[in-house]
Amino acid sequence: MSGVHEWFSVELTRERNTRLLAEAEERRLVPRRPIWTVLRARVARRLFQFAVALEKEETWQAVWERLEAPRHP
Repeated sequence: MSGVHEWFSVELTRERNTRLLAEAEERRLVPRRPIWTVLRARVARRLFQFAVALEKEETWQAVWERLEAPRHP
């Protein structure tokens, strides 16, 4: 019985390794975003956070007005 178990375990491991290698190949082939795009998005998020921190009251009023706006079905 242990021989069957060992064979099955080896087959499962081979299938898993094959699947992992295929997934790694797919990830490698996926084009990555250029570094400038990533940096620009990061800077934009930081600027937005900074703007919100500076204008807390106005930001809160804008959000509140949006929440209180009548909803149209």
